[in-house]
Amino acid sequence: MSKVSCVIPAYNEAESLPHLWAQLEPVLQAYPDWEAIVVSDGSTDSTVDVVRQLSQRQARLRLVEQGRNLGKSAALMAGFAAVTGDIIVTIDADLQDDPAEIPKLVDELERRPYDVVGGWKQHRRDPWIKVLSSKIFNRLANRALKTNFHDLNCGLKVFRRPVVDQLDLYGDLYRFIPLLAVADGWRVGEVPVAHRARQYGHSKYGLRLNGAFDLISILLLTKYRHRPLHFFGRWGGLLVLVGSGLLVYLAIIHWRGQAIGERPLLIFGVLFVLSGLQLFFTGLLGDLIVQRKR
Repeated sequence: MSKVSCVIPAYNEAESLPHLWAQLEPVLQAYPDWEAIVVSDGSTDSTVDVVRQLSQRQARLRLVEQGRNLGKSAALMAGFAAVTGDIIVTIDADLQDDPAEIPKLVDELERRPYDVVGGWKQHRRDPWIKVLSSKIFNRLANRALKTNFHDLNCGLKVFRRPVVDQLDLYGDLYRFIPLLAVADGWRVGEVPVAHRARQYGHSKYGLRLNGAFDLISILLLTKYRHRPLHFFGRWGGLLVLVGSGLLVYLAIIHWRGQAIGERPLLIFGVLFVLSGLQLFFTGLLGDLIVQRKR
């Protein structure tokens, strides 16, 4: 049987970790070969001390420390770099994901032709505003990339080793792992999992404005990775069209004898045309760079 590695990103989760480990260790011990890695993402509480105490009783539990808080993407990448298993499990340290669900995901990965299996929190135990924002976020991401995932950001996921070796996460890209995997040609499935209310502290990786920027990055890195001109040219063409329309209108009224030198529409028309041309040539330059790399 394949070796199972479990990666647990943690930021100031000293209260939750002992309870999580009490539930997680028996699940992992059901596999003949396993390891667990807690990545302390610059924790300022006693998270590091808690993990060290736990690892003294279980040698298969290891600690990876990051000197400062770099975010969940960096914590996951540090954990992926440290794993030695063929099947990698990720689970958050806040106790909201149930470790007892891990065998269900691993079985689905081994039984079906999947490379990634993510959890789907059908019944979320979060504040309503977080549930609503997550639904809107998932819908926007699925609409933009023409996918149909129910839950992009569940912390409970299972991967085959080649997938994590290929992942390059930064910023808030951890929210889009299923989309990144699909874009790279991997097969991704979902399994409904139990979700629990947070017992200690508060969410450390909540919804932030950066997620909207990362959604644009994902759009460019996946759908338009090999054809940037299709993205920039589309918006550039729209701006040129609108700007040209404004300038034609101004030219007509100028021909009829009206002064246009102080009209704001003249500034907007010129600005739209120039901005559209800049976007077009940005996309063209991107296409040339992509073609050169092939």
